[in-house]
Amino acid sequence: MNWKDAQTYCRQHHTDLTTVNDQTDLTELLKSLPSGFRDDFWIGLYRTDRYAPWVWSDRSKSLFRQWQPSQPNNAAGIQYCVYTSTTGYWNDWECPDTLPFMCYTEKKIQIVRLEVKSSKNVNDPAVKNMTLAKLGQILKEKGLTKDAKLSWMMFSEENVFHKMWYQKSDAFNASCRRTHN
Repeated sequence: MNWKDAQTYCRQHHTDLTTVNDQTDLTELLKSLPSGFRDDFWIGLYRTDRYAPWVWSDRSKSLFRQWQPSQPNNAAGIQYCVYTSTTGYWNDWECPDTLPFMCYTEKKIQIVRLEVKSSKNVNDPAVKNMTLAKLGQILKEKGLTKDAKLSWMMFSEENVFHKMWYQKSDAFNASCRRTHN
């Protein structure tokens, strides 16, 4: 199938096109191929245009890359989807071309909104890492599986946390007093 049809198929019958977040994921993916399989195949990495960042089909940020030498090259200015070879190296390619593809079914994504009160700069990378590690420890004590991966969702630039301003106005306080008397 072409990349878009493969994505649709994976979303209807499984979870999504496969994601590869690190070398371990890539090794497991290649081990899961049928014996004798030698074709290149679509993975879930893509971008919407030549200037857009590479992201996964499930909209997660792509931090790990295993490009073939001199890739991605965006030949002819229209290569926005990615396939991998059975050796594990990636190449950007034209999305309308048809290739085999790989889906995943076991990955579950849960988004949690977290409010943090701190006197430190919570967007400092070291503070974010410490906070994520502590959150992971607490969740594992509550039953989160050992193979679960936690990450921050980026909404703007590199900031995870945004200040929330609570302003108590006299009009609000007066309104509250009237309502609750």
